[in-house]
Amino acid sequence: MVTAIAAATAAIARLDARIIVSPVAKAWSTRAAWSGYARALQLQSAEVEEIDVFSWGCDLKIPGRPPLPSHLDLFDRFAEWRAALQDDDRLRWRDRLPTAIGDPATATEHAPLVRALDTVRQLARIDHSIMAWLSLPFALRDRGLVASPLPCLAGGAKAFRLKPRPNDDDWLAVLRALESAATIALQRLHSLERHYRDAQRAIAAEYRPGALPALLALIQYRPLLSPQSAAELLCMSIAGASKLFERAATAGLLVEITQRRSWRQFLTPDLAADFGYVRPKRGRPAKEPPPLPVDRDLAAVFDAFDTEMAALDNLLARKCELN
Repeated sequence: MVTAIAAATAAIARLDARIIVSPVAKAWSTRAAWSGYARALQLQSAEVEEIDVFSWGCDLKIPGRPPLPSHLDLFDRFAEWRAALQDDDRLRWRDRLPTAIGDPATATEHAPLVRALDTVRQLARIDHSIMAWLSLPFALRDRGLVASPLPCLAGGAKAFRLKPRPNDDDWLAVLRALESAATIALQRLHSLERHYRDAQRAIAAEYRPGALPALLALIQYRPLLSPQSAAELLCMSIAGASKLFERAATAGLLVEITQRRSWRQFLTPDLAADFGYVRPKRGRPAKEPPPLPVDRDLAAVFDAFDTEMAALDNLLARKCELN
């Protein structure tokens, strides 16, 4: 148990330290929210997989995937949770907790991670909604384990709700699942940062980038795209968007997952491997190309790409508010 607590705490600390200095923190948090919400839905016994939540978040139905239940709204609490994650008031979530939740007399004998999980356990016994599982990122922050809530760490265990006193095996399962979630999230952060650098190289290598920077910036926030959805968001023709997708796929920044001539869909290579659309690469990871030489022209290209990403972030935020 002590080893599991230490391993999970270390994995969370590594992720927290990296996300603080990452240039793609906002884009990563969007993907992490979908991952965390998928885990919470599974704890609510919803028959969904992570790719289904990504599909919903990107507003794109993937052919061949089973339809989500139509008699209930699985995502009715997502907007509320995302707003809480972005709230600067650190006390708002804690003030909403039922007064029956508190630390037992022996709480100081346990590690902060166990105390955070116990808060979720108590809440799950009182609140039978998905919000109990979505509260774990806030509990970790309140115990000083992370600087800000990390949405990918939402979760818990069904035993927290069903058993008055979970046994050691239940606690071990939760700790190992939390360590795995933090490790996977860190790997995806590394992949997203590498995609960000590869996008900069692809833009710098183009004689006339055109609208390619806008598409590559959009991919950071919407890893699952089609020419139709990109054309709508970027205010361009479907034919023009299709040509941009071909350029991005040639540069290795997108993978087609539909293999058809019309209504094609593309996914980033790392998620395509995670979701089983392509075979994961074995052996040592490919060596990353050396950094591009720093000069004034390239600095302007990189600044323009960052500006495109900020503009896309604002555009998608306004779109979510309208919906």
